[in-house]
Amino acid sequence: IAMLVGFVVLSIAFFNKSFNTYVNVSLTTDKVGMHTPSWVDDPAYSLWSIILLAVWQFGAPMVIFLAGLKQIPRELYEAAEMDGAGPVHRFWHITLPMLSPVIFFNLVLEAIHAFQAFTPAFVIGGGRGGPADSALFYTLYLFQKGFGDFQMGYASAMAWVLLVVIAIVTAVIFRTARLWVFYGDKR
Repeated sequence: IAMLVGFVVLSIAFFNKSFNTYVNVSLTTDKVGMHTPSWVDDPAYSLWSIILLAVWQFGAPMVIFLAGLKQIPRELYEAAEMDGAGPVHRFWHITLPMLSPVIFFNLVLEAIHAFQAFTPAFVIGGGRGGPADSALFYTLYLFQKGFGDFQMGYASAMAWVLLVVIAIVTAVIFRTARLWVFYGDKR
């Protein structure tokens, strides 16, 4: 509960313009002596606030990683330890190969998710792309063209280009997966 309350307070402090100004002014006073940037209104920091938000949203892939870690047989670690393998050796030669299907799965999903980043840029940039277009992502520009300027044909063409780029990147990830993804049942 405390972590959730902390996140809500931090979210308000980072993304709410009036509260952000209040926090910045109170931290900049002579008592505290900190210089705090405007996370939303400054072009140098608006992209960093989107990155911070994306890092915070990494919970679902982390749950998948934890589930993958639980599936690694304990006997492999015990056998490697009996053979004298250290923690680094066990990580590189047991954990990573056995976790590679989960890494592959998360890589595909997060690559697709990264190309579709719209909501954080819309919220932080106020629907316009932020200050000096620092948060103007491709999907936000697509939205602006389609629903702001009513150029539906142009926005549709942009959506098709996005689909083709996502398909190419996904195909490359699948193509290279043969080289680094280890499935336990393959010999």
